[in-house]
Amino acid sequence: MPIDSSIRLGTQTSSPRVLLKRLREVMAVEEGAQQRLDHLTSAIANNMVADVCSIYLRRADDMLELFSTQGLNPDAVHNTRMQWSEGLVGYVARTAEPINLRDAPKHPSFSFRPEVGEELLNAFLGVPIIRTGQVLGVLVIQNKAVREYTEEEVEAAQIVATVLAEIVAAGDLLEEADAQEVDRVLHRHEHLMGAPIVAGIAIGTVALHEPPAPKHRVFADNVAEEIERLQTGLASLRKSIDEMIAANQDLATVSREVLEVYRLFAYDKGWARRLEDAVQSGLTAESAVEQVQGENRKRMRQAKDPYIRERMHDLDDLSRRLLRALGGDAYQAQLELPQDAVLLARSLGPAEILELDRNKLKGIVLGEGSDTSHAAIVARSLGIPLLGKCPSVIDKAEIGDRIIVDGGTGEIHLRPGSDIISSYEDKLAIYSEEQKAYAALRDLPAVTKDGTNIELFLNAGLAIDMPHLDATGAEGIGLFRTELQFLIGPQLPTAQEQETLYRSILDAAHDKPIVFRTADLGSDKAATYMKMSHEANPAMGWRGLRMSIDREGLLRPQLRALIAAAEGRELSILLPLVTTSDEIVQARAIIDKEIERRKRQDKPLPASIKLGAMIEIPSAAWRVEHIAPLVDFLSLGGNDLAQFFFAADRESDKLTGRYDPLHPAFLSFLKMIADKANLADKPICYCGEQAADPLMAMALMALDIQRLSVPASSIGPLKKMIRSIDLNDLVAWLEPRLQSSKQTLRDELLEYAYRHGVAL
Repeated sequence: MPIDSSIRLGTQTSSPRVLLKRLREVMAVEEGAQQRLDHLTSAIANNMVADVCSIYLRRADDMLELFSTQGLNPDAVHNTRMQWSEGLVGYVARTAEPINLRDAPKHPSFSFRPEVGEELLNAFLGVPIIRTGQVLGVLVIQNKAVREYTEEEVEAAQIVATVLAEIVAAGDLLEEADAQEVDRVLHRHEHLMGAPIVAGIAIGTVALHEPPAPKHRVFADNVAEEIERLQTGLASLRKSIDEMIAANQDLATVSREVLEVYRLFAYDKGWARRLEDAVQSGLTAESAVEQVQGENRKRMRQAKDPYIRERMHDLDDLSRRLLRALGGDAYQAQLELPQDAVLLARSLGPAEILELDRNKLKGIVLGEGSDTSHAAIVARSLGIPLLGKCPSVIDKAEIGDRIIVDGGTGEIHLRPGSDIISSYEDKLAIYSEEQKAYAALRDLPAVTKDGTNIELFLNAGLAIDMPHLDATGAEGIGLFRTELQFLIGPQLPTAQEQETLYRSILDAAHDKPIVFRTADLGSDKAATYMKMSHEANPAMGWRGLRMSIDREGLLRPQLRALIAAAEGRELSILLPLVTTSDEIVQARAIIDKEIERRKRQDKPLPASIKLGAMIEIPSAAWRVEHIAPLVDFLSLGGNDLAQFFFAADRESDKLTGRYDPLHPAFLSFLKMIADKANLADKPICYCGEQAADPLMAMALMALDIQRLSVPASSIGPLKKMIRSIDLNDLVAWLEPRLQSSKQTLRDELLEYAYRHGVAL
């Protein structure tokens, strides 16, 4: 008999905790799958004082079938099926979002099905049943009254839907044939699109950067034992945090305060009480952590205070640490990369990539990430295909799934069929043939059809990059990022450790020139041992040369190591993020101190020392004529320069791709810089990752920037392009278009290349 809909959840003793306890009791009864599902539906209806509760499940053909109901015509069960695009149930399934309606028949998506008997119903609450990003079905609550469900009722329905997703996926509610259909839905092929960042194809197995807890039971067999497990896990978590703080007594005040706040969260009695309440309702410790974690995320996202919202990250991290403590060895085993791993992560720092087993890592997909992020730079250096801007794949994938990643097109195939795998194996073979064709160009000069020589250099930052020098035929290293050595280790590298690295790099270059950029630290490039204070705008904060000048204890040992490693050879030092000419004067004075120090020690010096300035800030760009006389060469840091030119954070997913470096305004800006550098007779090199784009490289050449430093994988394609182009013709074509009001010249450059037979 339907329950009087005038009674509200808020006036009853019912609650999500009571409902979960009732669901656990139902699941404990030995009975048939349909009977158990019907009893669950009835329990939900009774707890939520609903006239109707229905569960629709998704079939492998995407039809939504009524599997159980309390309050509708029982004859409609397994006979009523709706298209994915049909009705309010289909709307919830398609959007994967709950819908709360006070008068459902007035909604444009409402579809009347006479066989179910819902003529007198008005209020409608539909919640998707989701697991690993897949909608498995829809939980529907309905009432005769015209009213909107309360926030507490919606939250209760979402909690129930989360539990239903787990037990439906486990097959405990379904007959074997139906369970197999659900399994096919969960493991169907998914074709997704991300942002292509590092070209290449990876065919492998999914690994998660933040793997979930190992598969676990939803409901507890023994509540007392689960409470004890939870308390043991909390004790272990708190102990690890205490030890972490004790081991870092020398941290700066701000850093210590951050850790202390983190510890307060770990010891928060309210958090622990909510976890224990969830276990008392009959959940396992792991399920309790996941449920409370979900509740915290929702509350934090709704908070107006940005500081409070940011604390969600602390609570998320604590929850993950607690799941690790509960999972023990089973969790740790999942952290090992499988063979041919494709790593899925929300975000990754450059050091995190370097810590991974590169023999097993074949590709990376990031939920965030841009083509100019430092993670992307490291991935390019390692030749690892990388995609960004695809958060949905993380929700849809499970550890061990087969996956194909195409870093050239941005395509992702999750759980592909044999035909797709075969197609990509063929594509991988073709890609390998292209690489062989590029290798054949290794010893040929990068000279245009009309005789202009373009110098192609490599970007590097690790010893493992050096073999690329011979393999590609590059003329040298145009940018060696020394900061990577600072980011990898657990502590600041000593001067001797730095000297050893730089000497090995110079030896491996076999007299080819190398430009060593002094450590460009700060912003997003900070190791765990560094005492970095919080900055509202770190990209424009204490970083690069300004940090090095303020902290001679960081810069002088590095200069000492470079001078010692280069004894008897040419040494080129590049200063990052130069803002004013005065900074160069200060830096040169520090270099002179180290030269004098070595002379006093009667130790050999480099054959020559050349100093360069990296132009990455508009203030420096506008005053190149003042900077050029103080240095021997100039480098353009295109990534930062474009970031500051467009006032668009290069790490922001919302802004990545919004402003094209092929914008006529930016190209005109670059031409001004190149003209000033050439007037001062100082060589200028473009070191931004943008130069790896053949169309951008074409534009730079036409702007009279004829030295490019790019990733190793770009040398072959760029050399092929250079040898197929008439530069004088391109210059004449580009010059009038620099005054264009268009947002980008990309399409026009592509058309030019096509019409003139340029090899892209």
